[in-house]
Amino acid sequence: MQDRPDTRELLATLGDYLEGELMPALEGPLNYRTRVALNLCRILEREVRLGNSFLLRERQRLCRLLGLGPEDLLPGALQDQVEDLNQQLATDLARDVLPAGFEASAWDALMATTRDKLAIVRPGYDRYDAAEESL
Repeated sequence: MQDRPDTRELLATLGDYLEGELMPALEGPLNYRTRVALNLCRILEREVRLGNSFLLRERQRLCRLLGLGPEDLLPGALQDQVEDLNQQLATDLARDVLPAGFEASAWDALMATTRDKLAIVRPGYDRYDAAEESL
């Protein structure tokens, strides 16, 4: 096990260097490409920090939508379980075998999952209130 610095700290340090030292010394296309690299570092840092808790919440939402309990999950990594649950949901949608009232529950779950993903890739956009757009 690696102690310090951890992955999140390394990415934050790299991002700080790109933003604070390298970008001010660059112009034109190189500045733009460095800004893109900085954005990628920040996304990865947030994913390391927030990703696991967001995956846990997505798994919980998918289990509720599909009417599954912990005993129904495939053994394995959290990411694999979430992918499997999403595949099960897609299959159920294609076969049109969903319970009554599914649409309202699905909308809430979809919005919550989208907000979590936006918190990683585009912070600030995750606070959008879609109440007027619900079914």
